[in-house]
Amino acid sequence: MIVSSRSRPAPPVAAPRPRRAALTVAVCALGLAGPVRAAEPAPEPDPGSLGAGSILVRGRVVGSIPVNQHSRVEPIGGRVVTPARALPDLDATYFLTDHFALAGQAGIVSTRTSIRGSYIGNLPIGDTWSASLTAAIQFHIPLEGGFKPYLGAGIGYTVPLAYEPAKPFVTAMKADPQLGPMLQAGLDYHLGGRWYANLEFKQIFLPPLVSRIGPGSATVKLDMMIVGAGLGYRF
Repeated sequence: MIVSSRSRPAPPVAAPRPRRAALTVAVCALGLAGPVRAAEPAPEPDPGSLGAGSILVRGRVVGSIPVNQHSRVEPIGGRVVTPARALPDLDATYFLTDHFALAGQAGIVSTRTSIRGSYIGNLPIGDTWSASLTAAIQFHIPLEGGFKPYLGAGIGYTVPLAYEPAKPFVTAMKADPQLGPMLQAGLDYHLGGRWYANLEFKQIFLPPLVSRIGPGSATVKLDMMIVGAGLGYRF
């Protein structure tokens, strides 16, 4: 019987060895690439950046400037004059989110007052040392680069602690605490690392202050404008 060569199955053809070796190397490389990429550490955040959870502590030198001042002095007449003063200032800001923060400030304020144009001439009154406290909620405006401007609103509270009467004209002094609304605007500039430069303006709208000056009294209405510059450190 004659068997046709067409009915015989063709023998399997083996893949060339170099091709199989290259395929094996490619599979191994793909299998190793995933674990290597997964093991790469994530980039660390900038320790000086400001965002949710940041605490920024600032120290400043400020000018305390009375504005919109009106007064009445009894019984000798005249007006009360309160000059501007340069004072130290310290505050801390806690960021609730990347853009909203709570700020608190504490300091000691020295106020030197005098009476001008009274029936008996110009008279010094003395110095009043007071604790000054402010609290505000701030919105930090998102900008690219190192400039970080912000706006804030809150309250200011001042309570007298000690008095230095201008003797012998004045032998006793006493003043009431004051509480009033406050507006502020400021700018932080990132110097590098955790350090910031700061400029800030705020105005406190105070109620009338009644002071006892010896046998008489003085009622003073003024607002306090505070302008300062300093440095901040981010914790």
